[in-house]
Amino acid sequence: MKLAIISHTPHYMNGGKISGWGPTIREINHLTEVFESIYHIAPLHSGTAPPSSLHYEDNRIFFVPLKPYGGKSFVDKISIFTTAFHNLKVIKSVLKNVDWVQFRSPTAMGVYVLPYLSARKEPKRWVKYAGNWKLSGTPMSYRFQKWWLKKNFLNSFVTVNGDENDEKNNILNFRNPCLDNEELANANAIADKKDFTGKLTLCFSGTLTNNKGVGIILDSVSRIKRRNEIERIIFAGDGPDRERYESEASGSDLDIVFKGFMNRNDLKDVYAESHLILLPSESEGFPKVIAEAASYGCVPVVSDVSAISRYFNDSNGFLLKEISSDALAHRIDEALMDREMLKNKSKKCSTISKLFTFEDYIKNLREKILKEE
Repeated sequence: MKLAIISHTPHYMNGGKISGWGPTIREINHLTEVFESIYHIAPLHSGTAPPSSLHYEDNRIFFVPLKPYGGKSFVDKISIFTTAFHNLKVIKSVLKNVDWVQFRSPTAMGVYVLPYLSARKEPKRWVKYAGNWKLSGTPMSYRFQKWWLKKNFLNSFVTVNGDENDEKNNILNFRNPCLDNEELANANAIADKKDFTGKLTLCFSGTLTNNKGVGIILDSVSRIKRRNEIERIIFAGDGPDRERYESEASGSDLDIVFKGFMNRNDLKDVYAESHLILLPSESEGFPKVIAEAASYGCVPVVSDVSAISRYFNDSNGFLLKEISSDALAHRIDEALMDREMLKNKSKKCSTISKLFTFEDYIKNLREKILKEE
């Protein structure tokens, strides 16, 4: 079987090699276990690839460039439509040669790609919806895509994050993978030996924005009653407001470290060192960083949004029913107060992390979508 993937994943050409956003590239590398060839149709940007980028590992994966689109200015925004004719022409040329197409939604070009795909009889369609399927208040283009998928993709598959039993039969809960079996075994071995008796290290991993909860974390520090039991707080990631956050953190009596963008191996060291991962974000699909950190025994303190509570709740973590600095500080104090409870939660985290392997993902793909016997 041959697969085409249409996504907004930015790609870069550096040193004669194509690279793209690491988590997506890793997933596609594993899909070669199922498909004999894969064509990834995505925007090619100028400039240097960020540290999170990876190369494709298999010569059966072919990158097909689209014209990049979108941005902050008015001209950038209308480029979504001025590039549409060219990008659809590219997409059409690839789809005639494949058995399956996966479209990764929601993204701006979904407003014209989804109607185009629904008008075709072939190839077979699979839409991977990466956002929060049930979140209200999303951009109009995202609401349109969700509506279109529910009305016009009844004979196709739509995979989402979460338990969507109230939806149509073609809308499937599908976990996002982030670990292979070897990584899982190594991480779990570290989790087994993790000591929760001394001062604890807390971490955050992701883009440094208020939407991800960075401001809430920094504001919560002064409200934590047991903060003398905290060794340090590590922020792994970067963003346009990093300098402002670093300035805010400089006045704290805690050791707060900003690591910037980190490659995967360095990020593993952060998880190995940390005891809690903080993610008080306003909206999520299902953040892979929670499962990655959990495999190292990091107990999540996270917002109760989307599908998170399906896997991580108060039995193996700390859910924030209210997204505020007071609520976050309270839950951190709870974690610091009872170390035996925290160690038990850590053990449960490393156990459930096995659900997020690429091997499990491929198994679900074969059974639920490809319908292999």
